[in-house]
Amino acid sequence: MGWSVARRERNRESVLGAVGELAPRMVEVLQSFVRIPTVNPPGENYEKFVEHMGSILDDLGYEIEVVRVPEKRLPELAPHGKGLPRPNLIARLPGAGEGPRLHLNGHYDVVPAGSDWHHDPFGGEIEDEKVYARGAADQKSGLACQIFAVEALRMAGLDPGGCITHSAVPDEETVGNTNAGTGFLVEQGVISAANTDAVIITEPFGPEGVGIGHKGAIWGDITVYGKKAHGSSPMLGVNAVELAGRFLAWVEDGLKPRLNRRKTELAVTPPEAIHSTLSFDTIEGGTATNTVPDRCRITFNRRLLPQERVDEARQELLSLLEEFEEEEPRFRYDYRETYATEPVIIPEDEPLVRVARHAIGSLGMKPRLLISAGSDDQRFIVHRAGITNCIIYGPGRTALSHIADEYVSVQDLITATKVLALILCDCLWSTKGVPNHAG
Repeated sequence: MGWSVARRERNRESVLGAVGELAPRMVEVLQSFVRIPTVNPPGENYEKFVEHMGSILDDLGYEIEVVRVPEKRLPELAPHGKGLPRPNLIARLPGAGEGPRLHLNGHYDVVPAGSDWHHDPFGGEIEDEKVYARGAADQKSGLACQIFAVEALRMAGLDPGGCITHSAVPDEETVGNTNAGTGFLVEQGVISAANTDAVIITEPFGPEGVGIGHKGAIWGDITVYGKKAHGSSPMLGVNAVELAGRFLAWVEDGLKPRLNRRKTELAVTPPEAIHSTLSFDTIEGGTATNTVPDRCRITFNRRLLPQERVDEARQELLSLLEEFEEEEPRFRYDYRETYATEPVIIPEDEPLVRVARHAIGSLGMKPRLLISAGSDDQRFIVHRAGITNCIIYGPGRTALSHIADEYVSVQDLITATKVLALILCDCLWSTKGVPNHAG
């Protein structure tokens, strides 16, 4: 039988009170997390972080396992990692009886700190009730949140009923068609539809945001070939840089207006990213000022709306290259992709989506269903593990990720932990747990 309304309300108030009691310790743990600079690339201090977080979870009674990428596969799964180890932390908390098998997932790698900070990027300083550090928003606050949401349930005397698993993974920030973190865990069957009913990834969408997917992507490069000549006699060569420039102008006039007319009706974070986009982000060409360059390499970043597909977007790019080749017979090129993913969209009637909306609303906030302009590890859970009962929910805010003086507010951390704890409560209250809807 399900729990009575009165019992549910008592449990709810007990859990919310427990989060408040745990808040100082949660902030301390977050500070300890961000003070370990797990910078990626190349992947520094990964083992140190996993040992530290593992010891915290071990003290809390979890069964700890570290799943490491074999050294021989590091060049494949961590091509920017300089051969450094790639450990994945798995912590399981078995419950009593049969119940939902919930997996809480977050990445511990962070992007390089960069410049223009007013705070120590790895100091975890607190000012104006904000924790400043690289990774404070994206997404070590999510890791702290998921640990203490579960602890709030335990403090309130609630048994998970099934099994709660945490994973802390590397290499989300360097994406890839597969990776050494969540991608590897899915490949190895550590996360699968056979052993997992629901997945919550604690990426930074803010306390009101529920991530139901992300845009698709194609990354790659185009190398344009020319012919060398002395810079004083450019007519004797073929200038690859100038050809690349003409091609970029061709795209600007031909494809980009079409992309800008396409948009999604879904809410996107950031909100300006509602259109299809194509960006050329780096260009390399030439060897000296007095030599006509014989090659020029440009990289591109194509982002797909939920209604677009990788094959169609790829063909659109290839057709544009072919059209320009017909226009300019001297144009020779190579096209190469380095990363591609289809968009991810979670149906709004998935159990976790409904439960998350209810939990957010119960605290007086208006829930926002969002998709991300950037891709994340949700693609592995949905497309490869076949688990569509998967949401993004975490305390950090997207706009505060990867910036100088990145931070998470203590209030957002507490609020999101309350919401996550209520989501877990709602999963317990269901007489059938949280069923997986695999596709």
